[in-house]
Amino acid sequence: MRRAPWPVLVAGTITRDQVTTPMGFNADGLGGSATYFALAARLFAPVQVIATVGSDFADPFLAAVSGEGVDLRGVARSKLPTYRWTATHDYTTGTTASERSEQGAYDHFQPELIDEQRRAPVVFLGSMQPRYQARVLDQLEDPRLVAGDTMRLYIHERRDELEPVLHRLDYLILNGMEAMALAQASTVEEASAALRRRYRLRGLLIKEGSRGATLHGEDGAEHVPALPVDPPQDPTGAGDAVAGGFLGYLAEQRREDPKTLHRALRYGMVMASFTIQQFSVGGLLRLTRADVEARMAAFPRA
Repeated sequence: MRRAPWPVLVAGTITRDQVTTPMGFNADGLGGSATYFALAARLFAPVQVIATVGSDFADPFLAAVSGEGVDLRGVARSKLPTYRWTATHDYTTGTTASERSEQGAYDHFQPELIDEQRRAPVVFLGSMQPRYQARVLDQLEDPRLVAGDTMRLYIHERRDELEPVLHRLDYLILNGMEAMALAQASTVEEASAALRRRYRLRGLLIKEGSRGATLHGEDGAEHVPALPVDPPQDPTGAGDAVAGGFLGYLAEQRREDPKTLHRALRYGMVMASFTIQQFSVGGLLRLTRADVEARMAAFPRA
């Protein structure tokens, strides 16, 4: 009989997003690294969430994320307002501009893990303050795989806090600009070699937006193109959905051999393609595994 998937623990943000894209405007959209990751990974393995949400936005979050496969006992409800994020996505340049954030509840977040969460075999540290990532790491009991994300703000302004976290990761998930900034390199290839060597990573996953993603590992680099979505509505959260599909599939299969990593990367791109089809988390809410498998069939055989 097939063994049950490993549980996955995600620690990250729950946000209240105001997003503008060439396709329109969405106010008060549910977002955050923990939200997108959990909704993507739950189709592969049970997910435990560590995050905080303000009472101003707790009900929309619980209504969207509660359900089979997602354990929300680690979500702390705060009296402070939910983390607010505002941004404009430019499809021509592939950049995000006019970013503003009000961290609200996250300024006083103290992640606390119960015994079951401490024993999680697969862990994803979503992009959030390095001190919160470190606090989660300090409570874990010998996980099999820890992956993490970060952002340029922390690379430039909180490097001293970030460095100890990076040395404790097995997989680092970044975009190319973040990788080059972290490695102080002029190309993604140079950055990949430097980061994998410096942090002794099993894998560096570079998110490339509309071009797909590349996994740099012991067996070289493997690039997977993005699945076309015409037109993409909202790229917010696509990177966290990639992480959810990638780590969720590894947890489901309970191994990391080259064939499994190859398929995990493709599942990550499939989850991203569903994410960008609608604003906020609309593309993930009613998604089934059958939907995912049907889209996986769109990949050329490799």
